[in-house]
Amino acid sequence: MPRRPSFLPSLETLEQEALDRSAQTTPKGSQFDHPTAKYVFIAVLVVTVLAHVIAGIAFAIVGF
Repeated sequence: MPRRPSFLPSLETLEQEALDRSAQTTPKGSQFDHPTAKYVFIAVLVVTVLAHVIAGIAFAIVGF
């Protein structure tokens, strides 16, 4: 079996880090475990709403 490079964490270390992360609770009222996921969700939501509003205005002008 090849030796693991010294800069990589051991399996035990990775397992302990995963257990520590799973023990942490998110703040009350939060639906997102990761702040980046929250920002991506908000950005996609804003783009979707804007696209629908712009399309609604365009279709109203064209007459569909």
